[in-house]
Amino acid sequence: MRVSIYRGARPAAKTLGRLLAIAALVAVSGPAVGSETLETVRERGLLKCGVTASGDGLSHIDAEGRRTGFFPEMCRALAAAIFADADAVTFVETDFVTRFDALADDAFDVLMSTTTWTSGRDAGLGLAFTHTLIYDEQGFLAHRSLGATQLDELGPTTVCVHENTTTIDNLRDLVDRRFPDFTVLPFRSPEMGYEAFFARECDVLTQDRLALMAQRLVWADDPEDYVLFPDVIAREPLGPVVRQGDPGWFDLVQWAMFALIVAEAHGIDSTNVDAALTTTHPEVARLLGVEGSVGAELGVAPDWAYQAIRQVGSYGEVFDRTLGRAIGIDRGLNDLWTRGGLLYAPPFR
Repeated sequence: MRVSIYRGARPAAKTLGRLLAIAALVAVSGPAVGSETLETVRERGLLKCGVTASGDGLSHIDAEGRRTGFFPEMCRALAAAIFADADAVTFVETDFVTRFDALADDAFDVLMSTTTWTSGRDAGLGLAFTHTLIYDEQGFLAHRSLGATQLDELGPTTVCVHENTTTIDNLRDLVDRRFPDFTVLPFRSPEMGYEAFFARECDVLTQDRLALMAQRLVWADDPEDYVLFPDVIAREPLGPVVRQGDPGWFDLVQWAMFALIVAEAHGIDSTNVDAALTTTHPEVARLLGVEGSVGAELGVAPDWAYQAIRQVGSYGEVFDRTLGRAIGIDRGLNDLWTRGGLLYAPPFR
């Protein structure tokens, strides 16, 4: 066995090494950092954003035919960061069966949906999760007429659930461990599951708790006829997914989302971001492109974050507009870390 020991380079070689390192740094700084996906998006003139029909507040098509909800708004923020135009995005609807294959096959540039970050998906599918945008948990919604307020009070029970999700896997694990009298009733799409549950074809519906709260308000004639159990059986971190192998694109998607969180942390939103351009706060100046080179390092214009905030809003604005004021869902875990939530972003510097 041969063992190599580094003893230092000769002066000439060391100088050449420094020059090569500088040249490499120059080659990868600014827009030339290079992202094949970003170049494709620019040439196309549109961001292609993969979304699922996750329901009101999260992702759906409204009466005017416009894609609305928390995740579509995040797509618009990314489009604004790239093009200074939040409408420079086209939505490609996928489902829980095809979403990962569609992303791998370049059907869209980023998957922005209620997709749970797991080790198997992150490491085993050639995909990369950039950052958690919604911290959720898997819970249960039941017909109040059952007379139960938690899982342990149920007898033989039929549970509606969506196929091809971590949700059904978690439910089956629970049935195997604790509730052998539960019958799993799977459905291909969320809408089919909602329809079956609210038509009383099953006793209980399991899904992410935010979605359950939203669907109770949307589908029920009287939301009080249904009870959200306190039982939580899984963590459900939801966020953007991109293909592996394009670190420049990964960084841009990730930092575009961080920008909205940092904006809220500094009290900046779409209504006051113009005034914030005169700030003396160093991080805000870097965030908005007044100082520093964050935009160049990500391959976008200096005002990339300013455009996203001005046209779409801070994280808090988006949440309130789509899930909070609109649906009545509290921030909870999805509040800033300074207010007891889990939202936290690295510094802009």
